[in-house]
Amino acid sequence: MPIAPINSFSNIRLIATDMDGTLTQQGKFTSGLLQALENLAAVGIKVVIVTGRSAGWVSGLSSLMPIAGAIAENGGIFYSSNSKTVALTPIPDLVAHRQHLAAAFAQLQTHFPQIRESADNRFRITDWTFDVASLTSGELLSLSNLCQQLNWGFTYSNVQCHIKPLGQDKAVGLLQVLREYFPGYSPQQVVTVGDSPNDESLFDQRYFPVSVGVANVMEYANQLQHQPVYITTAAEGAGFCELSNYLLQTVKIR
Repeated sequence: MPIAPINSFSNIRLIATDMDGTLTQQGKFTSGLLQALENLAAVGIKVVIVTGRSAGWVSGLSSLMPIAGAIAENGGIFYSSNSKTVALTPIPDLVAHRQHLAAAFAQLQTHFPQIRESADNRFRITDWTFDVASLTSGELLSLSNLCQQLNWGFTYSNVQCHIKPLGQDKAVGLLQVLREYFPGYSPQQVVTVGDSPNDESLFDQRYFPVSVGVANVMEYANQLQHQPVYITTAAEGAGFCELSNYLLQTVKIR
């Protein structure tokens, strides 16, 4: 970030950011992070959280933080700033959908009996999660291949693995939200931020030319086809605050 050209960020009006490991510091929101969000809002830079966390969890969070909205379940659900719920991945029959996801998880367990359903799975709508725990990169690749064979998508973060509908990812969901709720914002006015493989689509320069990884993204450098354009010096939430301060400087220069 210290060597990033100021003009790369001079037009940024919206930050689309992951949460766990990107806004959090050792699993928690710090007072510095909350102040950074307030400072951004004060100068008119909107923040949209784009997380793999469950719909149930994000619905409460989105109404408590100074943000413009939040996308849950890696692009499945959007909660606007007025708490309106929008399905980005339509599910015609929720009961059947959950049953099919459960069956897919049971299939994965036959190959990997050590995997365990995540505690927040009961609060999910579009995807099914299990703890990433101590799974190796080779095991994660095998899980991805198995999901493809079962006609499901797969991704993982530093917290969880996700069985999800094919084509559902953070970039697809964010692009839909930008079109429908922030139509005046061009791709050059949006900076995407993340730290792990389920953020990879946010680093795709075909859609988002300005992207930032907080420093801990380097742990996954060899596993990402799309890399962030810039990387902060600090890790986790401190890295987001570093980006926030940088953006606030550009506002002052403007």
